[in-house]
Amino acid sequence: MTRPFTAGLIAKALTSLLDERQFEPIRQIDAYITENCNCRCDYCFVEGKRPQQMTEETIKATVDFLLLKSRHLREPILLFFGGEPLLAFDLIRFAVDYGDYQAALMGKRISYSMTTNGTLFDEEKLRFCRDRRIIFLLSIDGNEKTHNVHRKFANGRGTYRAVADKIPLMKQYQPWLGVRMTPTPKTLHKTAASVKHLHNHGINQFIVGLATGLRYTDSDIARYTEQLREIGRYYIDRKREKAHLRIRTFENDADQELGSKSDIWGCGAGRGRLSVSASGEIQPCGKVQGLNNLAGIPEFSLGNVLTGFTNLDARRNFIAFHYDLRKACHDCDLTDDCAGGCPAVNYQATGSVFRPDPSECRITRAYLEVKREVIARLEAEGLA
Repeated sequence: MTRPFTAGLIAKALTSLLDERQFEPIRQIDAYITENCNCRCDYCFVEGKRPQQMTEETIKATVDFLLLKSRHLREPILLFFGGEPLLAFDLIRFAVDYGDYQAALMGKRISYSMTTNGTLFDEEKLRFCRDRRIIFLLSIDGNEKTHNVHRKFANGRGTYRAVADKIPLMKQYQPWLGVRMTPTPKTLHKTAASVKHLHNHGINQFIVGLATGLRYTDSDIARYTEQLREIGRYYIDRKREKAHLRIRTFENDADQELGSKSDIWGCGAGRGRLSVSASGEIQPCGKVQGLNNLAGIPEFSLGNVLTGFTNLDARRNFIAFHYDLRKACHDCDLTDDCAGGCPAVNYQATGSVFRPDPSECRITRAYLEVKREVIARLEAEGLA
């Protein structure tokens, strides 16, 4: 029997909606459309792999949740994530068909993106991505030797050839091609060479960040700092040539602007960006979701897209309305440039999302030092 609406239920629903209004609209959801992967990259921040994937009901609920919670935003973002999302290609098709239809009814348009290892691409999938406006980001780490150190198929075979050989085909369907590069203590001395190699093979945009959850010595960080400086010199030279190249490490855009982080903590996680697991559970971001064998952080479970938000207090705590929770950052000289580190990395290293990983603090200090140098040179030459 359908439960009748009562004044109490209506009042409770209205109170919940008013509570949500204290938060900004949701502009992006990272959807773990599948938690399975055909690779076993040993630095992956997703702790565990399992065959579970979203049902059609769950992906529909995820789309509906995004469209509703984005409120006045006209073009929210749905990121297909995993695992390897192309393992669930039929479900991606379904999600895009449903999403486009529902968004049009609301006068909106969903922007689709995807993070992928690229090994499963073929012309059919690439054509679909182009035709349905799915922008994809590749995970690739450099030349064959460097890439295959960590990025292997489940059977232990390196994945470089399965990705790199498809780059020309990928560029036919997505001419501007970006990658996520993840150096480790074993490969960081090749970071600059890896950027040059991939740029020469048609990659236009780079997001470079050291693998998390690993131990970095002072020597590692010093070596990585010099690699960043070499990348910076390469970037400046290519900017002089007006090359089609972006390296986000050295960009001073709205998300990464130096001096813009005073009086805030964390990133967009839990604010304008959330993650949804294959079962529909809502966590603050995809990286948090990947912890604890894909269980996320239990105390920051925010609800389920099938039932809505059920723990707004957890969301409020996660985005640190209480400044006194981040005491470790109070006296740091980088508080205007660093917002306290990645919450997931903090939790993994220290057991608290609010207490930064000391190793990450040293890496951030080195990265910001080089970033300032490169931006100053770009501005001096009118290239910024």
